[in-house]
Amino acid sequence: MYNVIFLVIILLCFAGVIFIVSRKFPQLTNLDVENLPEELEAKKKKELLSKRLAEKARRMRVIWSKRLWPLVKIWGVLQLKFRIYVGKVERLWHHEQTLKNKQKRKSTASTANARVAAESLAQQGEQWLQNKDYEQAEELFIEAIKLDVKCQPAYRGLCYTYLAKGQLAEAKETFQFLLQLNPHDDVAIVKLGEICENQGQLEEAIGYFQRAVLENDNLSTRFYHLAELLLKVKQPETAQEAVVQAVELEPKNPKYLDLLIEIAIICGNAALAEKSYQELRLVNPENKKLAEFKEKIEKI
Repeated sequence: MYNVIFLVIILLCFAGVIFIVSRKFPQLTNLDVENLPEELEAKKKKELLSKRLAEKARRMRVIWSKRLWPLVKIWGVLQLKFRIYVGKVERLWHHEQTLKNKQKRKSTASTANARVAAESLAQQGEQWLQNKDYEQAEELFIEAIKLDVKCQPAYRGLCYTYLAKGQLAEAKETFQFLLQLNPHDDVAIVKLGEICENQGQLEEAIGYFQRAVLENDNLSTRFYHLAELLLKVKQPETAQEAVVQAVELEPKNPKYLDLLIEIAIICGNAALAEKSYQELRLVNPENKKLAEFKEKIEKI
């Protein structure tokens, strides 16, 4: 019962509140908050502050532009001067390169002319050398070398001129210089070996002939002569290897087979001696040393 009474009272109060609010609601909706005096004053202050800041920024730009303008002018002048300087440097560099190229072309042309002239003198020297006019040949070869210090034909001709005159020391020195220009000149190497042999320098001669067969291993005569030199200095085993190479290049050469048999007997190599003996017997059956070789081989 009491609950019903309280519920009725609450409903009545709630209805009264709704009635009051509904009467005031049109006034609340018509209220313009932005037009209140406080809001208008705040808005005016904000606009005024923005104008003051913009004006101050403008004045500062004017002041700094006046202060910096001299610097801007100086910078422009400096840039102009720098561009002018760079242009001068480029022109000077181009001029210098042009001069260098001209000098290089002149030098190349001069070198080429000197080389041609040197070769011509060397050819003339060869003719005088063949005619056995060694003094004239020597003079022409030396003149050629003066024009071109790398003229190999002139050095070679001078070497043979000294050999013809019997000047072994001068020939040897010139051949050695020729090898400095061309270390693979096997002909010059052999000539140096021959000069050393004539001077009694057998070890040095062997060194040159070994070097020569390394440069060119297709010439049997070099192997054969190397074997002879090695035999003279009591190196029969190495001599045997050298003469075997000579026989391989010329298997039917009786002189090579003869030396091979002798060295094989010295080294006690019965098999090689017998094989070489049979080959020599087929190649040169009239050889008077066959009986002697046969006897020595049987005693091994």
